[in-house]
Parts: sequence; C-alpha cells; structure tokens
Amino acid sequence: MIFLVMEESPGIRDSLCFTLLSCGIKGVPVSSYDEALQAFKTLSVIDGAIIDIDNKELKGTELIKELKEREDTKAVSIIVHTIQSNKEFVVKMVEFGIIGYLLKPFDEEKTSLQLKSLLDKNKGHTENNSRKHIRVKPEPDELLRLHFKLQNHPNMISGKILDISMGGAAIEMFNPPPEGVLHAGKQIAKIEFTLSGRALSISGVVILLKAKFLALHFGSLSSSNKNALARYIFKRISD
Repeated sequence: MIFLVMEESPGIRDSLCFTLLSCGIKGVPVSSYDEALQAFKTLSVIDGAIIDIDNKELKGTELIKELKEREDTKAVSIIVHTIQSNKEFVVKMVEFGIIGYLLKPFDEEKTSLQLKSLLDKNKGHTENNSRKHIRVKPEPDELLRLHFKLQNHPNMISGKILDISMGGAAIEMFNPPPEGVLHAGKQIAKIEFTLSGRALSISGVVILLKAKFLALHFGSLSSSNKNALARYIFKRISD
C-alpha cells in the first residue's frame, strides 16, 4: 500500500512517512502540488494521501478537488493535515469525501497516534476504497435506530445504526427478513431515521448483507438531509 505525503516541512514529511511505514504503508513524500500530480502520473497505484491544506503555496485544497474530480484518482483515501477545526471547514471536508484529519500543531507522538487511529478506523476503506466518507459511530446511549419497508415484504425492517457517514450507514437488523428478500443491489425507496431530533428520509441501495448486518448506500441527499448529516458528523468528530 502506498500513501502520498504532501507537507511543507521536510521533518514532518519524514515523520509521517516513518509512521506510515510502521503501519505497513509506504510513504511517498512530496513538497508541492506539481510534485504530487507528477507522482500520480508516474506511480502505478497510490492508495491514499496525507495533504497539508494550510500553506497556500502547497495548494492542498486544489489538489483534493483535482483528485476527487478525476476518474482515476477519486477513490484515493485522503487525510488532511491542518490547524482548522471549525464547523465550516469540517463540513467542507466531509463533502470532499476525506476519511479524516490530523490536527496541528504537529507533535510526533500525538500525531502518530492520531494517524494510526485513523488508518485502523478506516482499514476497510484503505484496503478496497469501497468507502469514501468519514464514518462515525453513535454513542451507545444514543439508541440511534433506522427503519424502512420493502414492496415484497409486509413488515417494517428496523435496526441499530453501527456507523454512519454522508455516503451511507451500517446497521444491525432487529428483525432480518427471510433469505432472498434483501440482497446487494436492492433498492430502498425510503430509509428513515432521526439525528439530533431531526427526521431524515433518504433513498438508498443495499451494498452488503451478512446475516443480520446490513450496509446501505444513500442516494442523492437533499440540502436539508446533507446539512443534518454534516452537523451530526461534525459533532461526533469534534467531541
């Protein structure tokens, strides 16, 4: 596995690469936007990137936009390195589809722990790029539930949300339907749940089914649904 590391400071670039190496990931250091684009041209596969977005000369935000717009790089796992942690910034990064961020000021031990935690949390994403959004887990006492109905099944299907992102949710079903009723690719017209007192209703599709565990991908989000999800994710990240 290979990660690009775009960072102004040579010392921080090296430290991040050393941490990646301890996780079994090869870090490729670059010091500019142009070097980063050249690396994507010359290397056959780049699985992820750690991008400093605070230095305007590095053009980190522009690089993220470029990677997410290109068909051959939009699935790259991106972690941002930044001093910013305000709501507007986090919502913007969530919409970009980053998997997480490292907060400055840089501290070798603290940042190393943050990076390892992010990589472990997003292991499935970095291995197969099947998830492109920050995922958060509800607190146990939130009792976050989700439910939906199917045309070919008379009962409402409900379950506990295990994790959720702008792209979808994983749930543990309370009442799994008979075999064959649900399957990968199954369209769901209305997935309903409540976040922080706000009711959401979103279309979706089943992407994975294993016993009572179900992974759902959300369809297009209305502005109100997108805002509610972004606010919830921001709160979980910021806690």
